[in-house]
Parts: sequence; structure tokens; C-alpha cells
Amino acid sequence: MIKLPPVSFIICTYNDKLLVKKCIDSILFQDYSGKFEIICIDDKSTDGTLEFLKSYGSKIKLFINKTKYAEGFDAGKSQGYKKAKGEVIIFLDQDNELIGKNWLSEFVKPFIFEKDIIGAPCIMQVRKEDNIANRYLSYMGTDPFAIERSFEGRFALGKLKLDDKKDYWIYSIPKDDILCTGGNCFGVFKKNLDLINGYSYDVEMIYNLVHKGVNNIAIPKNTRVHHLTVNSLWDFVSKRYKWGKRYAVADLKDNNRKYSWIPQNFKEWVKFFVFVFLNLIIITRLFKGIWNCFKYKDLAWILHPFMLFYIALVYGILGVYMVVRRLF
Repeated sequence: MIKLPPVSFIICTYNDKLLVKKCIDSILFQDYSGKFEIICIDDKSTDGTLEFLKSYGSKIKLFINKTKYAEGFDAGKSQGYKKAKGEVIIFLDQDNELIGKNWLSEFVKPFIFEKDIIGAPCIMQVRKEDNIANRYLSYMGTDPFAIERSFEGRFALGKLKLDDKKDYWIYSIPKDDILCTGGNCFGVFKKNLDLINGYSYDVEMIYNLVHKGVNNIAIPKNTRVHHLTVNSLWDFVSKRYKWGKRYAVADLKDNNRKYSWIPQNFKEWVKFFVFVFLNLIIITRLFKGIWNCFKYKDLAWILHPFMLFYIALVYGILGVYMVVRRLF
């Protein structure tokens, strides 16, 4: 009989009890013969979410965030990691819902048979009833601009060389091409976090472990998680600017980040400018969007060129802002 690993779910919560309920209930719904715990780190919610979380009683372990951020040194996810007892830690955002009662049993399979992996992301479920923007982001990830440097983007565009292991794929991350992943819904061995002195940021976790020689991630085939990223196209437009500005300011303040989104050499700068140029002229991205409309049978892909165009403009403005701030 296969021994199932004990699992710790870590959820950072703030002000949305309806989404939080869907998230937590989807975990409690699991048919899992192993042990699991749910750790919620609440950021002092003011809409009744905190009181709602208390109604779960002993079904969850509730703590108050000592900072105002989910990610970063000693922030919410880091606090959850320090309290976790599981062999496997699953970081799950509050706007995510596990699909199916066998989700956890399927998700832990690579953790049972592949002891040398970093961990595993979960593929997003695309719901036909979702708004068109959320469907597109369910394919591409929350930041389509990062398609060349994110697992979600390359996976959606078929740009990853995967090793098929029946119930999951394995992808080996090279040191000179580290992909951004690890947020939203991601499982990781606790021993790996211990190896790098805990959790700070998702991409920093991947970067640090790859440089420690742990460079494989597993992608379970039979699990899906639904992520309600945005409620409308306009919601995406407004949020993207706010997110981008927040991360730009955070990068200015945090000098401890090892992973850089800024190109590090001439070759990377050339590749970056070509990527931005193609995003701004739209037409080449339009062909890919139309092709994927037919491939996935979903008109949401028609947003592909326009999303990349908009984000390129926003990040361009923020890029100038960062340069000015650093100079003055």
C-alpha cells in the first residue's frame, strides 16, 4: 500500500469570504486517506472574512498576518511555512477552487514517486461560463506579458520539452533559463523550503532551488484548479496597472531579490526588445491568437494580441518610472 504524504495547505486571506469559502470547502471536500491541514493567514480582514474563518473551528488553523503582504521575507506565506507540519506544502490563493474530490490524491502522485522534484504547479480549469478575460488568463497565467519566462505561458503555447511519466510530466529547468512559477496554486516539498531557509517569493523559491541543484518540476495531468482572476475585461485592465506599479515599487525597495526581470546581457536585451516590438505591432500575435481560437475552440484567444499590447504599454510606462526613481 502506497503511503500518502501529509499535506499542509497555506492560504493567505483578505476580504472576500465568498471566494474563501469556495477555496476552503474544496479542500475539505477531498477524499484523501492521508493527513492534511489548512493554515489560513488572514491580513486583518474588515468585511467579515475573519469572523467567517473562525466559524470553521478546528478544521483550519487561523493566524493573523504580521505584515500586510502575502509574499516577501516574513510575509504571509513565509509565516504559514513556519507553522506547517506537512511533508508537502501547497500554497493556494484564496480565489482558487480545487476541482473534484480526488484532486489531492492525484496531485501528490509525483511527490510519492519523484523525491528529487522542486514541486508541482496545477493546470488551470477553463470554464465556458467565465468572462472572456478570465478564460484567456486561465490559459496563459495572470501575467501574459511573462509568456517567455513563465511556466504557464510556455505550457499553453506548447514551448516546453516534457518528459511523460503517465500521470504527470516532468520538466527540467535550466539555470540559464529559469521560469517563473510557484504562485497561485503550487505544491512544494517542505524539505526544499528548509534547504533555502524558507519561503520569500514564488520565483525566488524556484531560482534558489535550481541553483541548489534541485531543478525538476512535475505537472500532474489529472488535476485542475479554477482561478477567478478577474471579473471582466475592464477589471483586468485596471488591476494590471495596479499590480505592475506595486511590483515595481516593491522591486525598488527590495535589494535582496536574486531573480531579475531585467535583461542581464546584450543577447537578453535584444531578445526582450524584439519581444516588446512584436507585442506592440499586434499583427504577429493576432495570427497566434486566431490559431489558438481553433485549437482550443475558444474565442477567448482573440484577446491574445490586445492583452500583450496593453501590458507592453503599461510596463513600458512603469519601466521609465523605475529608471527615473533609481536615478533621482
